[in-house]
Amino acid sequence: MPPLYPMSQLCMFCDLELSSCSGTGTCMSNCSITSICDDSNEVCVSIWRKNETGFSIETLCHDPSKPLYGVMLEDYNSSTCVMKEKNTTSGMAHFCSCTDEECNDKMLFSP
Repeated sequence: MPPLYPMSQLCMFCDLELSSCSGTGTCMSNCSITSICDDSNEVCVSIWRKNETGFSIETLCHDPSKPLYGVMLEDYNSSTCVMKEKNTTSGMAHFCSCTDEECNDKMLFSP
């Protein structure tokens, strides 16, 4: 049998974009760029932030063994992207991480 190589993850990857998502219910990233993560350890991540002028969503690949904005990712073995509020090095933000293909396109905010 040939050796099994871990497949690299396919994630939405738009870095930072403005969003109309108000942080309730289900939001789509509206990101049109899909990227294969560089490293097979990386998972899909979405970060939602609110500031004075509106909302932003950042979509990316990230290795969960390393901190992201000072935060360790949890729940990344999930197939869905469930947002959790975290205190980052740059203020409060909601993070989700997941391992299904393009799973960071759809963000689930719990009520």
